[in-house]
Amino acid sequence: MRLFLALSLLLLACPAGAQDPVSPPLGIGFAQAEEGTWFCRHEAFADALSCAQELCAEQAIEQECVPSAWCLPARWSGLMSIQVQDFHTTQVLCGIGSEAALSATLAVLCADNEAATSCDLVRIIDPDGNERLVEDVTFPGGALPLPEAGLPETDTPQADEVSTGEEASPETPAAP
Repeated sequence: MRLFLALSLLLLACPAGAQDPVSPPLGIGFAQAEEGTWFCRHEAFADALSCAQELCAEQAIEQECVPSAWCLPARWSGLMSIQVQDFHTTQVLCGIGSEAALSATLAVLCADNEAATSCDLVRIIDPDGNERLVEDVTFPGGALPLPEAGLPETDTPQADEVSTGEEASPETPAAP
């Protein structure tokens, strides 16, 4: 009984703050310049974007650093380089539920871009903020002609072969 009482008093004496508090979800903010893309994670919109712009300004000296994306929660994020006729640009996507969904969404964005000849997945950022450079993942752009669908031929009747209902069916003999 004394042991139970001692443990109870010990638990009551420990402050409630000693337990792990639930931290708010982190968002992710991106800033871009001609030379690259930078990001920071924070629970506050303004703090994440400000941090990303500061990193950009430090490393892309004398270039304009523009905030380009913000997501809360951060979840999966990716950067894709979009190849257009004479230059390239970067597309940032964040807040996606899985790495597979991120890749699929970027592929659709590339295919939907009528000026893009191709797009390269460049970087993936996981929900914990870990970056991974990506090589050899290219999506076709919307500026390229679509490949032949390769659909199998069907036995669909042509317009001149369509039945009008006046011909005899195999079950019903033709009327004289």
